[in-house]
Amino acid sequence: VCVVPQAAVTYRLADLQQHCLAFIEGCTAEVVRTQGFHELSDRVLAQVLRSDRLAVDELDLVQAVREWAHVSSAVLERPVPEVAALPVQELRLPLLAPSELATLESHNQRDLLIPVESIAAAWRSHALKKVSGVPSHLYRPRCGTKPRDHHRHLDPHTK
Repeated sequence: VCVVPQAAVTYRLADLQQHCLAFIEGCTAEVVRTQGFHELSDRVLAQVLRSDRLAVDELDLVQAVREWAHVSSAVLERPVPEVAALPVQELRLPLLAPSELATLESHNQRDLLIPVESIAAAWRSHALKKVSGVPSHLYRPRCGTKPRDHHRHLDPHTK
């Protein structure tokens, strides 16, 4: 899982990138538990996280990125927020329920994985009950996103 997507991006092999992404999308929940996932670069992980077709719930994806960041931090001997800066921009925090967001915020105080501004923007979307403050693609549920009551407020086409 690790070497092929990494090489595909490094050498700009578009067809191979698409095949790798399709594989990851099809079995995301299993892939995020592999050593290969933890060895992805921040650039490749961010590219994977841009996909709407990942077959995993957003809460599980946040946890997988947290684990990836801690591994990368240890290997690269750099702080967690620094190694995770690019991938965490692709996490779809507004998709989380308020209780999940509160737990995430509590965990975040320990490792500062996610910028406070991103968490605040997710809270703002809950308070306003509409898309607000973050790029619109971060409000789109992925294939594996479990439905939550507040998702009906996130569709920019409904009022």
